[in-house]
Amino acid sequence: MKKILLLLFTILTCTAFSQSKLIPVNGFQQEFLNAYSQYPDVPKGVLEAVSYTMTRLSHLENTQDGCIGLPKTYGVMGLTLNGQNYFNNNLNYVSQISGISVNDIINNPQQNILAFASAYHHELLLLSPFKSQGKNIAQIVAKLSELPNNSLQQQYALNAHLYSVLSFMNNGEMQNAYNFPSYNLKLEDVFGKGNLKVLQSTNVVVKNHHIEGDEGQKFTASVLTKKSPDYSPALSNITTCNFSSRGTAITAVTVHTIQGAYAGAISWANNCTSNVSYHYVLRSSDGQVTQVVLEVNKAWHVGSENPYTIGMEHEGFVNDSAWYTAAMYQASADLVRDITQSGYGISSLRTAYFPWAPTTNYNASNIPGTCVAVKGHQHFPGQSHTDPGSNWDWKYYDNLINNTPSITTITNSSGAVTDNGGASGNYIGERDLVLIQPTAASSITLTNIAFDLENTWDYLYIYDGATTLSPLIGYYTNTSIPTTITSSGGSLLLELRSDCATDAPGYEFNFTSVSPDLIKPITTISASPAPTASTDFVTTFTDADNVGGS
Repeated sequence: MKKILLLLFTILTCTAFSQSKLIPVNGFQQEFLNAYSQYPDVPKGVLEAVSYTMTRLSHLENTQDGCIGLPKTYGVMGLTLNGQNYFNNNLNYVSQISGISVNDIINNPQQNILAFASAYHHELLLLSPFKSQGKNIAQIVAKLSELPNNSLQQQYALNAHLYSVLSFMNNGEMQNAYNFPSYNLKLEDVFGKGNLKVLQSTNVVVKNHHIEGDEGQKFTASVLTKKSPDYSPALSNITTCNFSSRGTAITAVTVHTIQGAYAGAISWANNCTSNVSYHYVLRSSDGQVTQVVLEVNKAWHVGSENPYTIGMEHEGFVNDSAWYTAAMYQASADLVRDITQSGYGISSLRTAYFPWAPTTNYNASNIPGTCVAVKGHQHFPGQSHTDPGSNWDWKYYDNLINNTPSITTITNSSGAVTDNGGASGNYIGERDLVLIQPTAASSITLTNIAFDLENTWDYLYIYDGATTLSPLIGYYTNTSIPTTITSSGGSLLLELRSDCATDAPGYEFNFTSVSPDLIKPITTISASPAPTASTDFVTTFTDADNVGGS
């Protein structure tokens, strides 16, 4: 708590000073102009605003230790190299994104400003923008700040920093003095009316459970969170060690199981003596994702195959299927889909889907090989680990990743159905779906005419329903399939899934459907007049058309 109060005192001092009439000379005007020229999408004035708030436009170098032990900041932008396990080491983070070395960022004012501008540009490309420009600026400045934001007190400190930055950009004197555009950022949109009142208060009371402004307003939890630089739904806890440069293109994704807990894996990647890391960690209970290594860098998770892979650790243990929750599968599938849409050239259809994938290890079989790009630790050469193991449902995972398939629908009550190659040609492509859904059908029966798929590699999955998440009737390869297959309802989905290599003749079926019987209701007519209490029996008459049932 003392550390939090000390941090708040320091930031509030800076905030108060930013309101004063002292306007320091900008000795780095040309350096700022060069950065804006190189990164024109960075809003003019934001670099000066951060620099003013952090260093008063000074290049910090070889500063003496403060009496309160606050970690040192460096350069014109005031970046933190060693946060003493409390602050974020944003100097290292900015260095990773910009490609400018730590030494150059510390020692060279132009490189210090350029590195921050490069990181801002990077975050801007990843941003799902708000309508409010102030919110956009606040979110990126928060992401690049050294300030943690886990507790309410930490969130207040971060918001105080953002308030100083945005107030600087709104200040007409600053706009004139440092020659940047006139802004009218709506701070109430950024912080909320109540929180803004607290941030503008002359006196703020910070307690264990609440923060109060001078008119009794309460500061509430902030929505500003530290987001992943590569995958916006994820949180970010980027390690400063245990990674290296790739030297080759990204072409595959590795699915791991932690053999432990989510929080432990995040912490372990930040342990510089562990010599292991991974790009993402996923939580079992709700699918929360945290990024710990930038995708552009090589994490250390799958030995000799590290240079070309992105590694994803899933909370749990391979021998306990309870850890593999629907929430974690879905979050993992969403992440993989994002990776395959990020320009690496990885096709989502190259996900392992084979029935044998859970129990097959590359070192024992040399399969599935390079044709499959999204696969388990167990599916890469030279590995001693066998995760995610026999409890991981690869076909379910494949269906979640490839969740918007093109489907051909047949509504006839009977007829013939073939793969996309027709009755006389080989199938093509890696996925072909046909939905048989006759109007008002109660069941559908397939009768095999011809069936021939590449053995072991290509499979026909037949679902008892209209989607790939419907119950699975069965999966079939080579030439083996039952003579007839019948659904329990009015929809039957055929999914032909093939790898990137050999095609084959495919399938041809006849199908018929059954519609529900139309049964006339039985009508009972009582004798009239109604029987009296002395009547010994009642005579009834039944509609003659309905005698005998239907």
